[in-house]
Amino acid sequence: MKFMNEKNRIIVAAAANMFARYGYSKTTMGDIAAEAGVARQTVYNAFQGKEEILRAVVRQAGEDTFVAVMEVWSKAGSIEEKLTAFHDLGPIKWFEAIRAAPDWAELLDGLHKAASEEMADQDIKWRDALAEVLQAGASSGGTHALSHHDMVDFFYSTSMNAKHGAADIAQLRSRLATIRAATLALIGP
Repeated sequence: MKFMNEKNRIIVAAAANMFARYGYSKTTMGDIAAEAGVARQTVYNAFQGKEEILRAVVRQAGEDTFVAVMEVWSKAGSIEEKLTAFHDLGPIKWFEAIRAAPDWAELLDGLHKAASEEMADQDIKWRDALAEVLQAGASSGGTHALSHHDMVDFFYSTSMNAKHGAADIAQLRSRLATIRAATLALIGP
């Protein structure tokens, strides 16, 4: 993808709106151009196709989420507050946004196919950030059988997969609360 200049940011924001409103498969490059207030050729000059735009949407949304969580973490007083912020601004926010889309099941499938590389890059970034948070908690005296890497993997993987099979937001929140409690118990007092 080309550099994210202001025009590209506008196109990406327009695409995110259109994907949420009409679904990925029903949104055309022309729809994105109209929403962005630019010519269709401008969209094609910036992005090779809809999949590239979807990758850019995922990248931008991931960056926005990371910045929002880091802002909350900079003010949070406890590890529990940080883990809750990660859940609220990550899995819960994404669950609500995806479920609001008209073709949410297809969108999830499309995300995994078209944006798997973007999501893998974000996974690394999140695991590194969570490693710092959990290391701070573990260094306060917790004794546990799991390695630090295993604790990060447990928290992150279960948090990101908690949405699978969740009937609604209440069930997802309950699952995430259990994951937080288990993680806090693992890192100790």
